[in-house]
Amino acid sequence: MREVNIYDKLSNNPIIAAIKDEKDLEAVLESDVEVIFVLQSSLLTIKEVSKKIEQSGKVGFVHMGLVKGLSDDEVGLRYLKENTSFSGIISTKWPQLVRAQALGFMTVYRIFMVDSLAFNSLKKAQNPKFPDFIEILPNASGKIIKSVNEQIKRPLIVSGLITDKEDVINALKHGAIAISSTNKKVWEF
Repeated sequence: MREVNIYDKLSNNPIIAAIKDEKDLEAVLESDVEVIFVLQSSLLTIKEVSKKIEQSGKVGFVHMGLVKGLSDDEVGLRYLKENTSFSGIISTKWPQLVRAQALGFMTVYRIFMVDSLAFNSLKKAQNPKFPDFIEILPNASGKIIKSVNEQIKRPLIVSGLITDKEDVINALKHGAIAISSTNKKVWEF
């Protein structure tokens, strides 16, 4: 894992490409996107995916719970630390992020904002150490983005159902540091 200034990367290009397969990886490696979220992979391919991202000069984060064959515990985290060059871990599980950060990974707490219970659960994200980023999905309204920003005071990523430039501008205008999308057309904005 190499040292990167993720904030510089995101200020250069606030679009994060979220990928689900090798075809997506090849497309994003040829794009101007500088940060990649690997949302699906397997233990058989994750090392090679990480290597390709690193060789391209881009920054990779992996959603650990979606890597087939990899346990989402301390052993799985150590495997990623010792065998890949990912800069960060994405998870919906708070304890996993605490362990990942202790190993030197940046962390993204991914939360599905489907109701007020989910919104209220963000209170644990106010801990000054954890996580590095909050990712909310699906694509939230400007009002929700502002409310989350006011509550958590953490860099915010908006994702899920980002379909056009208007969605990107709305999220950034209301306080998101970046958006994440699997939509290849969005990667080109």
